[in-house]
Amino acid sequence: MSSTSSIEWTDATWNPVTGCNRVSPGCANCYAERIAERFRGTPAFPNGFDVTLHTNRLLLPLSWRRPRRIFVNSMSDLFHEQVPLKFIRSVFNTMARAHWHEFQILTKRSERLVQLAPKLEWPKNVWMGVSVENQRWTCRIDDLRSVPAAVRF
Repeated sequence: MSSTSSIEWTDATWNPVTGCNRVSPGCANCYAERIAERFRGTPAFPNGFDVTLHTNRLLLPLSWRRPRRIFVNSMSDLFHEQVPLKFIRSVFNTMARAHWHEFQILTKRSERLVQLAPKLEWPKNVWMGVSVENQRWTCRIDDLRSVPAAVRF
C-alpha cells in the first residue's frame, strides 16, 4: 500500500484486504502472490497471500488530502468470497467519504460483484473493472455492464 504508485494508470494503492486464490488462467503469474509470500510475516503481509482483512487500513484514504486515483486492493480481490459484505460496505463507505479521490476496483470475481452490487451504495468516484484474460472470460464484461458504477473498465 502506498500513497504513490509505479502503475501507469493509477496514482496510489490502498489495500484494506490482502491475499487471494487463483480462479482462472489470468492468475497464473500473479505478482501479488509472489510479493505477499516473499514478505509473509511482515506487518504488510502478516499472513502472506492468505486472505486477510485489515480494519486498521480502512480509513487511510481520508488522510490523503491531495486528490488521487487510487487502485483498491492491488494485492487482492475485494469481491473474494472470503471478504464479508459488511467489510466491503466499509470500504465503499470510506470511498464515499473520500469524495476528492477516484477509486479503481478490479475483479476477476464478476459473479459475486453482480450478486453484491445491489446491496452497495455506489458513489460517483468509484470505477469498477473486470479482468478478461481470454475469450473464455468475456462473460465478465456482461456482468460488469449490470453494475451501477459511474465508470466501468
